[in-house]
Parts: sequence; structure tokens; C-alpha cells
Amino acid sequence: MNDKKNYKHQEYFMPTTRYAIVQGNFWMSFCIIFSYASVYLLSKGFKSSQIGMIIAAAGLISAVLQPIVADIADRAKLISLRQIIASFSVVMMILAGVLLVPKLHMIVIAFVYAGLVAVLQIITPLVNAAGMEWINKGVPVNFGVARGTGSLLFAAISYIAGVAVSKFSTDVIPVLVVLFYILLFVAILTFHFYGVEVNENKSFEQISAVEVQEDSTSGIIRFFRRYQKFGVLLIGITICFASHNILNNFMFQIVANQGGSSAQMGTAMAIAAAIELPTMVLFSYVILKIKSSSLLVVSGIFFTIKSLLTFLAGSMIGIYAAQFSQALGFALFVPASVYYVNHLMSEKDKVKGQAYMTVTNTVGSIAGSLLGGILIDYAGVSNMLLASTIIAFIGAIIIFFGVEKRT
Repeated sequence: MNDKKNYKHQEYFMPTTRYAIVQGNFWMSFCIIFSYASVYLLSKGFKSSQIGMIIAAAGLISAVLQPIVADIADRAKLISLRQIIASFSVVMMILAGVLLVPKLHMIVIAFVYAGLVAVLQIITPLVNAAGMEWINKGVPVNFGVARGTGSLLFAAISYIAGVAVSKFSTDVIPVLVVLFYILLFVAILTFHFYGVEVNENKSFEQISAVEVQEDSTSGIIRFFRRYQKFGVLLIGITICFASHNILNNFMFQIVANQGGSSAQMGTAMAIAAAIELPTMVLFSYVILKIKSSSLLVVSGIFFTIKSLLTFLAGSMIGIYAAQFSQALGFALFVPASVYYVNHLMSEKDKVKGQAYMTVTNTVGSIAGSLLGGILIDYAGVSNMLLASTIIAFIGAIIIFFGVEKRT
């Protein structure tokens, strides 16, 4: 009774607003690190294929570490999910700070930037899981609104950074990264609610000794036996994300191929991010009417449509138009995948499930970065976009057969 009374007091602090601040700062950092990777690294003398290798190497590292970190987060008694995210935020500040040192060797820049991308991808499922953790405890957090705020701020910083880079230099990129991770550090450490604080770390008393022992000895094989079609779904999503990452990681080259600048690239990315907002804000209502499995299928179709429209675009107007398909592609996938895992999996597997979903983006980034960079240098932007469209179509088909229709 006392706990409920304390929690009632905390409702005045608007849980959704506070989670939106967490999501907002994270996705602004995501925009700067990922969307401006080509802009920054090209300015330091790297080729497109080398940029692809840097992002791919980072993706490989994070793909290995994500499930491990997620498993620690699932099991941890002495450290909370918030504290894990805060610790990684400090690492990001340090890495971005290194890039501000004058006259760094290209090898150092490559390793540091790969570190930024790797840690960024490790943090992604943890930020999503932090929101779902409180939702599962009854805290009134609207995930769609919070994540939509992240998209809105992603859009804003896409445009602002594009103008800033054009006016000043690419050195504003690491400065912005440091700023956003200072803000994320503060936001995530203050994202807690009295009255449910006692449950912040997973309540192992509610999980039987048999379940804990089973989970500790089963590993990856037992996890995928438990959720048999989940592996097929992950393959389809990974393939779609390979296409998605080709478009995002090399958007600067795509825009430049149409005679555009970094400012116009920022505008294109801003359109895609801004159009995500209505989808994410309305998602909490949509999910009451349509199953998350069906929404995942729709998102796969629109990953393909976006790539096709970008391939067919003959001008910057065409590229801008293609960005609107993001509303039912990536924007729909993000909350649908989080809810899909949350509904499908048992309590002890939820963070791991979110991590595996994020690994699809990571592995897709590895494949997309390598393929996109090589195709740009040796076959041109148009052939790269054609390959991206074919890849997305294959992924969409696999997603259709990989979802559990009951979820």
C-alpha cells in the first residue's frame, strides 16, 4: 500500500516525458554517429569501401557483445539496466573526445570511430528494454510516443548537423556526440520511479531455481529451440536491414550522385525521421487493433518500397519523396519488433530477445556497409541501389514466413 502511495506521487513526473528524453538524446547521438559517418570519414581521407569496412568491423564486434551484455542485464542483481547504459555513455564521451585531438592518424580515427559505432549498437536494445521494463511493472510509459520523440529529434539534428557541417567543419560531429551522451547519462540515471524501485533489478525470487538453471546451461541453442521460428524471422529482418543500412550509411554518396550537398543529405534524413513520428505516436492505438506480427510483415514490404523508390529517383525531389515510405518501414518496425518480443517471450528472455532483434540491425549493417561501399567504388551508386532493392524484397518474403501469426 505504501509503495503504491509513493508511486502515485511519482506520476506527476510524467513517465513518458522522462523516457522520451532518454530516447531523444540516444537517437540524436545515433543520427550523428551513423548518418554522418560517411560525411565525417570522407573528410578525413577515407574511401567509401574503407568506410564500409570500418562500420562492418564495428558491427561484427557489437554482434558478438550484444547478447553477452543483454544476458548480463537479464541476470544482474548488483547493477541495474540504467547503470549499465550510464556506464556505456561515459565510454562514448571518452571515444568522441579522442576524435577532437588534432592531427590524429587515420588508423586511430578508424579504430575510435569503429568503437563509437560498436558501443552505440550495444546500447540500442538496452534503451528499448529500459522502457519495456517499466511498462511491464505498470508504469504508464507510452513507448510509441517516447520513441516518436526520438525520431523527431533525430530529424531536427539531421537538418541542424547538415547545416553546421556545411558552415563549419566535420569536427562538430564528435562535439555533438559528447554533448548528447552527457545528457543521456543524466537522463538515464534519473529515469526511476519510487514505489517500484524495489523491483528495478530483476526479481529472481519470482523465477524458480529450475528456470534459472535451465537458462544458465541452455545458451543460444536452447533459446532458439524455445522460440523456433524466431531464428527465421531474424534472418529476414537482417536481410531487410542490409538494404536499410545501405541507404542510410551511404546517403551522402546517394545525394552527391544527384548533385546534392551535406545540407541536402541532412534534409533527406530529417524527412525520413520526421515522418516516423505519426507512426510511433499512434502505435499504442494501432497495436490494439493489429497484431505485431502483421505489422512486422508490412514493415518488410515498405523497406523494399523505400529502396525501390530511391533507385528510381532521378533528382533530389525523388530522393525526398522516397523518404516518406519510412513511415511504414523502419518507423513501423521499431515499436512492432519491441512489442513482438515482449509478447512472445518469457520474462527471463525479454532483454535477450530485444538484443537479438538489434543484432539483426547490426549484422545487416555489416553486410550493407561492406556491400554498399564496394559497389559504390566499383559499380556506382545506381547498381548499389538496385542490389539494395533486390535484397529488401528477399528479406520481406522471409519475414512473412518467420513471424508467429498468433503474436
